[in-house]
Amino acid sequence: MVITIGRSCGSGGLEIAQKLADRLGVRCYDAGALLEEATRAGCAEEMRAFLAEKPVNSLLFSIAVENSARGMGRVPFTLMHQIAEREDFVLLGHCGNYALRDRDDLTTLFIHGGLEQRVQRIMRTQGMSEREARRYIHKTDEARRHFHEFYTGEVWGEAEKYDLTVNSFALGVDATVEMLEGFIQAKKAKQ
Repeated sequence: MVITIGRSCGSGGLEIAQKLADRLGVRCYDAGALLEEATRAGCAEEMRAFLAEKPVNSLLFSIAVENSARGMGRVPFTLMHQIAEREDFVLLGHCGNYALRDRDDLTTLFIHGGLEQRVQRIMRTQGMSEREARRYIHKTDEARRHFHEFYTGEVWGEAEKYDLTVNSFALGVDATVEMLEGFIQAKKAKQ
């Protein structure tokens, strides 16, 4: 069972991913966990470049992959597949829905919310002013959109690319996690 979660900034996606992973008894892989895994696998440089959206300054790496965005994502995507072969997990962001799209046990989710609600959440959790929160959300969402489209050629957040998209503010974090767990279990039972 592999669950990927894309999210808009301020929607509570990280908190939802962590709580969902806890409820399912699996690990949550965010950027930090992916980098730890890449370090163990000997591909930390490639993963750092992937996470930072920067090409790797390595002749060997350049030779190893084609000169394209999807080629630059090959090592991180391969690592995601290796993790999926050995364990169930929740993957937060990083084109997981695209990288693992061929898996039968994949559930793809996208967490979003209204802008005003996301601004209020960022102000509360990050201690920002309203203006700072709006700027932060815009900058973060643009970076995520660019990152996803750069590595996949697909539109980030497009509903038909996910099994389920959820406004996390409709139910709140805990009830959203509970609802997602039910959806995942129902989908698993159907297979």
